[in-house]
Amino acid sequence: MKIELTTLSPVPFVTTEPNLVTPTPAVTTSLPTAQALDVQNTKHILETEILANLLNNRAYFSDTIYHLDKSHFTEMGTSLVFEGIKNHYLDFQKTPSIKELLLSFKDQNKKVKENVKPIFQEIQSSKPIDSSMLLDLTEKFIKMSMFGDAIMKGADALSSKNEDLMTESFALAEDAVKVTLQSDLGVQLHEIDKIFDEFKEKPGIKLGIPSFDQMIGDGFTPKTLHSVMAASGVGKTAAMIAFAVQFLLQKKDVVIVSLEMSEAEMYRRLYANIYDIDIGTLGIIDKQIIKNKHKDVKDSIGSLVVKEFPTGGLTPLGLDSYLAKLANETGIEKPIVIVDYLGLMSSDRMKNADNSYSYFGSIAEELRAIAQKRDLVMFTPLQLNRSAINNLETDQSALSESMKILMVLDSAFIIAQTPQMKEDGKMKINYVKNRMSGKTWSFDIGFCYRKFRFIDTYNMGGSNVTATETNDVAESLKGLMSF
Repeated sequence: MKIELTTLSPVPFVTTEPNLVTPTPAVTTSLPTAQALDVQNTKHILETEILANLLNNRAYFSDTIYHLDKSHFTEMGTSLVFEGIKNHYLDFQKTPSIKELLLSFKDQNKKVKENVKPIFQEIQSSKPIDSSMLLDLTEKFIKMSMFGDAIMKGADALSSKNEDLMTESFALAEDAVKVTLQSDLGVQLHEIDKIFDEFKEKPGIKLGIPSFDQMIGDGFTPKTLHSVMAASGVGKTAAMIAFAVQFLLQKKDVVIVSLEMSEAEMYRRLYANIYDIDIGTLGIIDKQIIKNKHKDVKDSIGSLVVKEFPTGGLTPLGLDSYLAKLANETGIEKPIVIVDYLGLMSSDRMKNADNSYSYFGSIAEELRAIAQKRDLVMFTPLQLNRSAINNLETDQSALSESMKILMVLDSAFIIAQTPQMKEDGKMKINYVKNRMSGKTWSFDIGFCYRKFRFIDTYNMGGSNVTATETNDVAESLKGLMSF
C-alpha cells in the first residue's frame, strides 16, 4: 500500500498552556468520555493524542519525550509512529514534521504502512486539548504501563521462582512511582513581579508563641517539612497538639494523621486545649458542655480533621491520595498536615527496610515532595534513642531512624527534659536545624499537661525561665500517661 503524502498536511502548531490563575475553561477535545468507550478504544484515542501533541506541542514534547517508550504503546501502529518520532529526534535533535515522519516510512513494508496510515489520519484530525490535562493523563499512562510490566514480571518470577526476575519487577515498580512530568521551567531572574507576588500570596505562618516565633523568623512557609524530636514519653505528640491548636486559632485548617494514637485519644488532648477543659475531667463531664463550647468557638477557628491509619499501613502516596480525597469531599485543600509519625510509615520507593538510613530518608523525601506538590506546611515528630533520655545536652546524633531525614527537613528542634522538669512543667527546646531564620539556640519553656499548652515566658538570652501555673502542671501529671 502506498501512503500518499498529498493527502496529509502538517497540523498547525499547538501552544495550549494551562491557566495557572483561574480554572481552565472547557475545551473541545477529541477525547470522548470513558463511559462511552471500551477500554481498548480509550487507550487508542489517548495514544494518538499523545502522538499528535508530540508533533505539534513543543512544551509537551520536552516534558514527555524522555519518559515515553515505544513499549508503553499497546498498538503496533502507535508504537511504530512513536518510534519514528523519537528516532528522528535522536538523529536530528528536533521534532519531525508530519511530512518528514511520513517520509521515514516510505520504504517500509506493506504491513507497516497499513498500520501507520490510520494513525497519521487521526493525528491530522486531532484538535487542541488542554495541556495540563493531557500531561496528567500521560503521566498516568506511563505509570500504568510500567506497573503492568512490573506485575507481569512478578507473575513470571513467582511461577519460575526466579529471584533476579522478582528484583527486576520491584525495580520497575519503584521506577514507575518516580515518574513525574513537569511543565514548569522555573522562574527567571527578571521575573521580579512574579517573585514578589509569591511573597505576598504565601506569607509564613507563625505560632503566636513568642519563644518559637523568635526562632522561625517570617514563619513556616508552604512546601516545607518540619519536625519535633524527643525521646519516648517526653512530649512529641503533646507539642504537635499544642502547635495544631495555635494554627487553628489563626483560622488555618489542620489535618492530623495518626499512626500510633486513636482518633478518640487525639481528640481528648485537643479538646482539653481548644475548649479550655482539664483533660482529667473529660471522661466525667456532660458532653453537652463540649457542644456548647464548640458553638462558642467554631466560627473563630479553622477546620480540624484527625485521621487514624494502621501502624506501618500508610505510605506517602497513600497520604497524598487521602489529602486529594479530603479536598474533593470537604473543600480542605491546603491544610497544615501533622503526620504522627514518619518512623511508623512505609516507603513507596523502597521495599527493603534493612538499610534504615536510606529507607527512612526516602520517606522524608517522599513526604516533602507531597508538601511541595500540594503547596502546604507539614510536620512530623521523630524518635530519639535512649541516649536522649534525661539528657539536656542531647543533639541530632541521637536520632533513631536516619540522619538523612535531618538533611531533608526545613527545621527541627529537640525537646529535652528531666523527670524533675516534667514534674515542674518545663521543657528545654533546642533548635538543631532552621532554614527559616538560621537561629539554632536553646530556650526553656513551660508546658501545661492538663490543657496541652505551652506556657511562654521567653528570655532572649536563652537563660532558664520559670513557668507559670507550675502547681497546676505538676498536679496534672498525677495519674496521666506519658505523652
